Amino acid sequence: MLLGDVLSLRQLSAPVKIIVFKNDSLAFVELEMKAAGILDFGTDLQNPNFAKMAEGAGLLGLTAETPAQVRPMIAQALKHDGPALVEVVVDRQELSMPPTITAEQVKGFSLFTLKAVLSGRGDEIIDLARTNLLR
Repeated sequence: MLLGDVLSLRQLSAPVKIIVFKNDSLAFVELEMKAAGILDFGTDLQNPNFAKMAEGAGLLGLTAETPAQVRPMIAQALKHDGPALVEVVVDRQELSMPPTITAEQVKGFSLFTLKAVLSGRGDEIIDLARTNLLR
């Protein structure tokens, strides 16, 4: 989470591998807001290219932009002798499902959906369904 950690890996030549899931949002915060029935706001991020930042710090920096690129990029990072960072671009609407879902979470998510539709953000609900249900 800190650039200093990346610089320490380079300084120590530690063979640590970092995987960054890049979705340009505070996704867990968004999911918690949705589960609580709150329209998400203030969770957009303007992320840099983490792979290039890693390269600038002296690490191996790789980017996987498609699912087919994930395994080869991770394999390449694991074969690398020193520290490496793999940036994996993921869909912002991809839900991280908890091990169990409570009735309160279902109620909150339903409330979020209703609020989103009523406030003119129904396209987000369609995108959410397309990403998570229609695969």
